[in-house]
Amino acid sequence: MITQGGIHDEEALNIYTDGSSFPGKKRAAGVGVVLMWVDEAGDPQTSEHAPTGYQSATIDEMEIQACTIGLQEARRIFPDLSRFKRILLFSDSQYVTENFVSAMNVWPKRAWRGSNGTPVKNIDLWKSLKREVNACPLRVEVRWVKGHKSNIYNRAADKLAKKSAAKPFNKPLSVSQTTRKWSDRKTERGCVTFDGRAVKIRIISTKYYKYAREYEYRFEVIDEEDASYKDVDFVWCKDLLSRNKCLLVRLNSDQGHPGIDQVLEELNPDDYRY
Repeated sequence: MITQGGIHDEEALNIYTDGSSFPGKKRAAGVGVVLMWVDEAGDPQTSEHAPTGYQSATIDEMEIQACTIGLQEARRIFPDLSRFKRILLFSDSQYVTENFVSAMNVWPKRAWRGSNGTPVKNIDLWKSLKREVNACPLRVEVRWVKGHKSNIYNRAADKLAKKSAAKPFNKPLSVSQTTRKWSDRKTERGCVTFDGRAVKIRIISTKYYKYAREYEYRFEVIDEEDASYKDVDFVWCKDLLSRNKCLLVRLNSDQGHPGIDQVLEELNPDDYRY
């Protein structure tokens, strides 16, 4: 039990959430949740939860999932939430806190696309969180808390998330088909200029966004004469392209929503391996 310190609203059910993802362990991941409320005597009470973790997930996926599980735990522990005036979700993830309102109110009206037309990340997880928010009889607000500092509830959630990640028995939350890249450069979103030119690329990974009906590809530039030679970036396309394929493609001219306008030719990988 945690019985002292921490930021909280005495009229609310306070839910502190955190996610963990360990790249060194094939991205084994988990979530931690601490529910905190004040009882009728004015004393703080808590309930901790560290569910079974996941075989693979990004930190952003886990931060969203932690909020979803936190709301599920709230309804499990309190079948009648009317004793509280509101539910506060505390997260140290700026990704979650800065996008929560858009995910609840804006993106669903845009077919889950951002202002530039690009499908938003983690659509399935945001949709799941929205369902839990809609199922709550109280107003749900999200607030940012500085990670792992003076707030003991956030620190407790962090420890629970690591405990959860130590039991990665659930399947990955999302699946991306990936092959080893040839380039020794790191992937950097936006490093390739999209200016309508034709360029030779190799497909490294494939991920399908079913709600957007588009594929996101990670690719490397294999054209020695191109200024972005060996750069590794992301591109969108409505057509299915197999990973490990080398292609001559025409890029669009939209840096905000980088895409492949046309596949011009399939190339022989042996002619371009470096």
